[in-house]
Amino acid sequence: MAFQYYAPGVVVNPVKYIRAVHVLYDGGAEGFSLARVDWEGLDHMAMRWNIAFSEQSDAGKQAGLVVCSGSPSLKGVPSWFILPRELFHPAFFDRDSEVFLKLAGTWTMSGKEVKE
Repeated sequence: MAFQYYAPGVVVNPVKYIRAVHVLYDGGAEGFSLARVDWEGLDHMAMRWNIAFSEQSDAGKQAGLVVCSGSPSLKGVPSWFILPRELFHPAFFDRDSEVFLKLAGTWTMSGKEVKE
């Protein structure tokens, strides 16, 4: 059995601020996840590593006996890192925009897209 990790769609921490998670990309056990999150009523981009570097040497996690928290995690609870909105073109947050569709199309072609 290989590493197991929390599906990005179930990660809602910090729960005090995140109202919804829309997964855009799940890179699996060797990668990261990217999501559009509702952070107190505003769309933001968030990312996380599905498996933290420090978890890769844990025998229980290597065997799939213990689920990896990934990074970031707050006291072992999987969490999102919220990226500044200034890093993204406003059209990226509009699911019907050419910018969003072009980027989402490249993720779909990778074969690792996660449906909402």
